Amino acid sequence: MPAASLIDLPVAQFLDQTAAETPTPGGGSVAALAGALAAALGGMVCAFTIGRPRFAGVESRVRAVREQLQQCERLLRALVDEDAAAYGRLSDAFKLPCSDASRAARVAEAASLAAIAPLSTAASCRRISELIAELGAIGNPQLIADVEVSAALAQAALAGAAANVRVNLKLIDPPRAAQIAAELRVIESPAGPAL
Repeated sequence: MPAASLIDLPVAQFLDQTAAETPTPGGGSVAALAGALAAALGGMVCAFTIGRPRFAGVESRVRAVREQLQQCERLLRALVDEDAAAYGRLSDAFKLPCSDASRAARVAEAASLAAIAPLSTAASCRRISELIAELGAIGNPQLIADVEVSAALAQAALAGAAANVRVNLKLIDPPRAAQIAAELRVIESPAGPAL
């Protein structure tokens, strides 16, 4: 992982670093960033709804939605760096010599950690999707395009995070992989419980 926090990089530098021949930021960090953008854009819709007399009847709910979106955004900002750090640990484990008796266990442990960050990203993006769907029904309709962009970003981020979970499952001990896969199925299920 780079010495500086990825989330603190200027946008242009983050893009340049993503496009460079470096392992991070990769798909997991980019998925977390896309989710954070979805939450932030939803927050903007809330800001343009709260305090407007015509939305007084839903203001308390919109305030609650904004608070939840802010919590998701904070978590996803942290996951940008957490995902890169987890990948770094996995990369280090792969660099161990095949003759090292601890290599297989260390790869499995690092892969488990590398699956957890995107699993958290996926769960947060599922929650953002639910909140944005609600906001589309009660928020300021003049920002419907922003609602739609937020929803699309959240769905893309969830799909990208899920892909990053799945790629690590084959490296994890089967019982732990099955547990993570089951958690991911719940997150991805359209009829799954609210998170």
